[in-house]
Amino acid sequence: MKKKVLLFFGLLFVSIGLFAQEITPPESWTDIVINLKGLFGSFVGIAAVTTFAATFFIGLLKVDKGFIKQLVAWGVGIILVVVASLVKFGYAADLPLGIAVLHGFAAGLASNGIADVPFLKDFLDVIEGLFEKKEEKEE
Repeated sequence: MKKKVLLFFGLLFVSIGLFAQEITPPESWTDIVINLKGLFGSFVGIAAVTTFAATFFIGLLKVDKGFIKQLVAWGVGIILVVVASLVKFGYAADLPLGIAVLHGFAAGLASNGIADVPFLKDFLDVIEGLFEKKEEKEE
């Protein structure tokens, strides 16, 4: 029982540490250009840029249906992280393409409010751990 309580509090403190990442959401495209390195330096920043860019494209395309709005946000998130991975920029610089797509999809989920950032970050860490174990077995 003590181990379960300690595990619970340990996971709680990890989540609190993820909340402590402060990113000022961009208010314009100029904010993104000026703070490009800061915004692309963490998953939280990517989620903030995804929210801004998805809102911009939803307004530009005049999308009214809820599910289409989610698809736009997912697509924007995937494109942002994949491009950052391909040009070796920000936290996505070392991500393989498949993991970059997964991170982009997660950024889209965070921008939609479907899941919160600490949960998604923990989920991504677990998935990456599974891929790392497969690569170690193949070697």
